[in-house]
Amino acid sequence: MDFPARILPELLLWSATVLATLWLAGAVWRMPRERLTDNRFTHVLFGASVGVLSLWSLHAGVPPVFNFHLLGVTVLTLMLGWQFASLAVALVLVGITLNGQAEWASFGVNFLVMGGIPIALTWRLLQLAQRRLPHNFFIYVYINAFLAAGLSILAATGIGAGLLWLTGTQTAAWLGHQYLPYFPLMFFSEAVLNGMVMTLMVALRPAWVCSFDDELYINGK
Repeated sequence: MDFPARILPELLLWSATVLATLWLAGAVWRMPRERLTDNRFTHVLFGASVGVLSLWSLHAGVPPVFNFHLLGVTVLTLMLGWQFASLAVALVLVGITLNGQAEWASFGVNFLVMGGIPIALTWRLLQLAQRRLPHNFFIYVYINAFLAAGLSILAATGIGAGLLWLTGTQTAAWLGHQYLPYFPLMFFSEAVLNGMVMTLMVALRPAWVCSFDDELYINGK
């Protein structure tokens, strides 16, 4: 979901902008910037960003305040790593904002809710799975792609609903009737989309997926 700036307090908008700026600065500082000189990688980065931009352009509205759309951020995170995924989400947000589907004033909130939360959850779940679960192709797909994507959109939409309630934009009763019933649909749609894409990616283009290693997940299993 993306937030119109008019429904949020100015203090929240400015605070989110500062946090998003710090997040992006940290991502740029820690990313392996030499990869940007590799044309093959930059083609993957910008191609994935365009794919997610197209996905975010398809949405359904719940009047009067917000839109639903799938995220695809789990795919970005698993393919590119959290640093470049953060950059890709920022590029996508710039694109939909220039297209008139979002507002500059709410850029920080949208980045943190639709990008930061899914990226952090996906990356953390990947680290936990690599440390505590068997290194198996099906665990990678079902836990790190399918489950991570579903949990990511639940977290993003749940925090979005919380913001609407805390700011007094909507009542808990309205959210429970008009918004929460969509959660199961969003979970399975996001999970299936990301799970299918990552299955195809690791099967056909594993070199494009920085979090996948044949030696770790397939060879000798």
